[in-house]
Order: sequence, then structure tokens, then C-alpha cells
Amino acid sequence: MSGQLLFFIVLFFWVGFDIYLFFLHNRKISERLQEKRSKYIMLAFVLSGMFGAIAVDGRSKEVFLMTFLPHRWIGVGMMIFAVVIRFFVVRQLGPAFAIDVGALPDQKLRTDRFYKVIRHPAYAAEIVGFLGLSLVFNYPLSSILAFVLPTTGILYRISVEERNLKVIFGEEYRDYCKKTWRLIPYLF
Repeated sequence: MSGQLLFFIVLFFWVGFDIYLFFLHNRKISERLQEKRSKYIMLAFVLSGMFGAIAVDGRSKEVFLMTFLPHRWIGVGMMIFAVVIRFFVVRQLGPAFAIDVGALPDQKLRTDRFYKVIRHPAYAAEIVGFLGLSLVFNYPLSSILAFVLPTTGILYRISVEERNLKVIFGEEYRDYCKKTWRLIPYLF
């Protein structure tokens, strides 16, 4: 399989899964949650990064058709990792997962499996995916935009979620924060 074909297949599943989560998954639950604005801000940063990366690259029509050197294959591998991890994180949360920030009545704080070491495994995976996408772009300014803008949006969303979860779960969440890392074990 060519690198380009694999890239477009992975991109199709990644975007498709995110569209499903954003617009379709647990809509009834999302209607009852507290905070909705940050998802739109995060989406604006992600879209700005993607469209900006394509716009600044004068080779936009050819960029994804260029030879797949090893670093581009690594980038696609990182994108696959992001999609797979995000899928399993959503699956772990089950009906409690919603695109809007908040918690349902009687919802328990998850601190097991993916959440045992880091508090935001799905976002961590997404950041790895955007880093992989920046490797596939293979053009410095495009790569920077494809990574920095979506990561900025994700970091903003994390700050909103963490403030909200401290209110919802109180001391339980504060204790959990003391035992875990936000995104990267031993660093952040």
C-alpha cells in the first residue's frame, strides 16, 4: 500500500470519528451538560491549523502526493495511534462520554485503565496525531500550523475541563490530579 493511500484512509477515519463524536455521539447527554463553548473554540483552532497549513504551503496540491520518506511513515503511524487510542478511551467511558464538558448525575470519576497515569488520554492521543500530521505535511510552516494551533485549542479545552471537574468532583478530583499527569507522564 502506498503511503498516500494509507494516509488518506487514516485521515478519513480520524476525521470521520471526530465528526461522529462532535455531532452524533450521546447528543441527549450533551444537552444536559454544563459547558459547551470550549468545544467550538477548540474546533476553531483545529480547523484554523488544518486550513492554515494547507493555505501556506504553495505545493498544497502535491504535498500529500510526494514520496513517503521514513519520517512521513512515522507521522502516519502516529495518526493511527491517535485514532486507535481515542476510540478505546471513548469506549472505556461508554455512555458517560460526551463532547460537552460536565458530568451526569451519579457519574463516577474514572481513574482506571487509560486514566490511571494521565488525566486526558484522548487529548494526549490527539496531540500525537497532530504531531504525526505535521510530519506528513513535510513543510515547516504548514507543519507548525498543523501542530501548534490544534494543540493550543486542546490545551484550552483541558483547562476548561479541569476547572469544571474540580467543581463537580471536588476533593476527589484534586487528589486524582496530585497522583496523575495532565498529558505527558513525568513532564506535564
